[in-house]
Order: sequence, then structure tokens, then C-alpha cells
Amino acid sequence: MTDDRPASASVPRVSRGTKYLYAVGRISEGVKGRAFEFFLFFYYVQVLGLSGSLAGLAVGVALLFDAITDPLAGSVSDGMTGRLGRRHPMMYASILPLGLFFYLLFVPPDGLGQYALFGWLCVFSVLTRTAMTLFQVPYLSLGAELTSNYTERTGIVAIRSVFGALGSVGALLLGLNLFLAPTPEFPNGQLNGAAYPPFALAMSLIMMLTVLICARGTQHLVPHLPQASGGQGRIGLSRMFRELREAMGNGAFRSLFIGMMFLYIVLGTHAALSLHMSTYYWELSQAQISSFVVSGGIGYLAGLMVARRFHVRFDKKRAFVVGLAALGIFGAIGPGLREISLFPANDSMLLLPTLQLLVFLTAFAGAVAGVSGGSMMADVADSHELSSGRRQEGIFFGAAAFAGKAASAFGHMIAGFAIDIIGFPRHVEPGTVAPEMLTELGLFYGPIMAIGMVVGIIYFLRYDLDQHRHAEILATLAARRKAAGE
Repeated sequence: MTDDRPASASVPRVSRGTKYLYAVGRISEGVKGRAFEFFLFFYYVQVLGLSGSLAGLAVGVALLFDAITDPLAGSVSDGMTGRLGRRHPMMYASILPLGLFFYLLFVPPDGLGQYALFGWLCVFSVLTRTAMTLFQVPYLSLGAELTSNYTERTGIVAIRSVFGALGSVGALLLGLNLFLAPTPEFPNGQLNGAAYPPFALAMSLIMMLTVLICARGTQHLVPHLPQASGGQGRIGLSRMFRELREAMGNGAFRSLFIGMMFLYIVLGTHAALSLHMSTYYWELSQAQISSFVVSGGIGYLAGLMVARRFHVRFDKKRAFVVGLAALGIFGAIGPGLREISLFPANDSMLLLPTLQLLVFLTAFAGAVAGVSGGSMMADVADSHELSSGRRQEGIFFGAAAFAGKAASAFGHMIAGFAIDIIGFPRHVEPGTVAPEMLTELGLFYGPIMAIGMVVGIIYFLRYDLDQHRHAEILATLAARRKAAGE
């Protein structure tokens, strides 16, 4: 296919095997996300002794780079031409940098002081995030191009989400039960600093392999994918900012973008503090923490199974908002009830099954919300094509990726400052932290952070692109393409 073929050209029906090869790429983001959110903050603060504020600030510095690289990657990907099309060149280019920088992030030189350690965390967080951006933004854009069908997109996002969950769960299980397993010297294996570099090496190899499989397995689709539209101007910052202004002019996208900022601030804070909560607040063993993978995995898969049915019977927006509301409630209710003495004590036999139930419900709600949000973003690209005449999934998914990573980074900053404000000690064993500190940690993690979820839902309610409106958009685009072809 030549580069002047209409940007909205459709892909022939994609086989189930190709969908799986595409979805495999999501494992890399699942691995990287779990490592960053669950292990990295704890490793630098509790094992290496970095100040919580400096650890959070380092993630904030990476945010500044994401503010440019995510939408820029989307803009560049939208405008690329050549034998490998718009998406695959950047996907291939990400493989080696992603593995190398992720590994180095977990192997800082010995003897670094606070500011040198802060610098190491800053530099390699930025480089790892940038390498992931090279893959993630064109990857998500590719997913939106595979089909324009309203419900079929939900199926593709669901399959992609399953593989993302596999990456996340795999990183957690391997991390806690293999690399960070308890030893006589370290009964709490997560405090064993020597175990983190081998863990990082294994995760790096997994990410590189899955990105390669995804890129190679979908390369045959390139001749059928939409090509770069004309009239976009030279690739650069000026074009990126112009396209961002156009994207933010789309009301449906603006609602998703702002709402995602608040949502991921909460999720980022929870992720950064999750190992602190499990280890010190709930006083769980590594085996008990690992058991959450089973209950969470079952809940997530159950949510994925019903998400598409929700979209057929109801609407994506309704499923999205209800899922987020449930996610906020189940995520905050445990610490909230504990502080008013309505939750099982840490030595109660009911504690673990109660937490497992909450993890199941949270994962179920998160799956419904996550699939709905990803499918809604693909529909926004159709709306933008109708108004602008250009197919630019990259800029939308780039901006959305920035919203997620920026807000998550801000959530890590909040978590770091909270740890220092509370005065949470370093290098301590469970059961030795002052009760008042644990109370402050629980209230911050639960009820206080739930406020951000409420604000995000208010913005999501403004999204106005329903199934009927999307069908009208597709019909208009089809008529336009037919006229252009004639």
C-alpha cells in the first residue's frame, strides 16, 4: 500500500492468533508497571535508605520528561512513513533500551549518598519510562486501528488487559516467591537488597522478548493499516503542541484526560504504598501477600469476562463510572473500617479472607473500568477523524499515556511526602512501628485518597460519546470515504 492511501483505511478481519500476538506486548507494560509501583519505591526507601520525599521527587522529575515524550511519541508515530508503517519502527527501537535501562535502575553503585542515589533514580527512571513510551504509545495506537467496531474494540482491549495482568501478576509472584523469598538472614525477603538485581535482570529479559514477539507478530498487518495523513507539517514540538490543542478541543477526550489524571493520582499513591501497607499495616507474610495474586487474578478475569457484555447491554460510560465507583469504595473501605474498629484485627483468622475478598472485588471493578476506558479512547479517535479529517490515534494515546504516568508519578510524590510527614521509620521489622504512625498511614491510604476518585468520576460523567453517537460517526466516515474513492 502506498503512503497516499486514505488514512482511514480499514484492516481486514484480524485472526484470533494475531490478536494474541498483539496482546503479548502488554506483558512488558504489566511487568514494568508492577516493578515500578510495587517494588521500586520500597526498594529505594526501605532497603537503600533514600528519603521518601527524594524518592517521590525523583518520580516527579521523570514526569517532566513524560510530559514531552508521551505526546511527542504519539505525534511522531502518527506522521511516520516507510516500509514498516507508522507504529512498528518505534516498537522495534524500544527493545534494547528498555531492557538495559530497567536493569540499571535496580543496580545503583554501592556507597552512594542521598543526592547521588536520588540522581541515579532520576536518570534511570527517566530513561526506562522513555524507552517504554517508544513502545507503549504506538502499541496502543495500533490496537485502535485493528477495528472500528464498537464492541469488537472492547474484546481487543480485554485480551490486551489479560496479558497485561499476566505480566503484572508474574512480576509479583516471581519477585516475592523466587527472588525475594525469605532466608534465615532476611525473614522478610523484600528487605534483601542483593535479591533485586537478579529480579531486574529477569524482568528485563521478559519485557524485551514480549515486545519483540508483539512487533514481529503484527508486522504483516502494516500494508493494511492506516498510513500518515497529509498536511500535518514537520515532525517536532510545534506540531505536537498544535495537535494537543486540537485533541483537548474534543470534549469527550478532555473529560477522559482530566478524569484520568485524578484517577491515576489515587492509583499511583496506592501502588507506591501497597507494600508498606501489606508489610506494616496489615502485618502479612510474603505467602499471604502472594495469595492476593490468586484472588486478584480471579477477580480481574471475571471483570474482563463481563465487561464486553456490559457494553452490549448498557453503555461504556456507565460501565466505566460504575466500575470506578466500586474501585474507590473497595480500595478505601478496609483502612476506613479498621480505624473505627469494624475490621478484623491483624491476629484474627478472618483478616486474610476478608482482605482477599476486597482484593477480588477491587480487581473485578478495575477490570471493568480499565477495559471500558481503553475502548472509549479508541472511539474518541473516530470522533476526531470526523472533525479534522486526520487519523491520529497516536496523539490521543500519547496524551492519555502521559495523563496516566504523570498522575501516577504525582501519586508517588504524594506517597513519598506522606511517609516523611508521618515520620515512618526505615529498615524496621513488622510489629515495631508506632500505632499512631500506622493509623495515619491507613487513613491517608484509604479515606483521604478516595476523595481524588470522586473528583475523577465527576469529570468522567461529562463524556458524551455513546454507542448511538459512535454509530453515526462511523456511518458519516464511511460515506465520506466512499465519496473520496469515487
